Amino acid sequence: MIYEFDINQRAFNAIKNRTKRVEIRCTKIGENHFDYSILKPNDYIIFESNNEKIKCLVEEINWYKSIEELLIQEGTRYTLSSTNNFNKGIKSINSLDGYKESIKINGIYAIHIKYVG
Repeated sequence: MIYEFDINQRAFNAIKNRTKRVEIRCTKIGENHFDYSILKPNDYIIFESNNEKIKCLVEEINWYKSIEELLIQEGTRYTLSSTNNFNKGIKSINSLDGYKESIKINGIYAIHIKYVG
């Protein structure tokens, strides 16, 4: 399967530069939100930012009950595009629209990706 997701420019550039190898996503509460639990290895994700697209292969998907658990298991080096600081990373992810409450209910995914074009 091929999925398309919007992404902020900083994360887009980090994926393109191959410094971000894990995309963090959560299934938001409410109707019409993508359910990330359906992603499977060998699916493709096309990320779009400012009318530019990049294609990535999904290599692995891991689910965690909290951001803290995710960052402890996955680390910060390839998961965060804004900082390598654990506490700043938690704050940054929690600041994303709808994430803090949605993670409490749905958990959070670490999607291991490989930039392919």
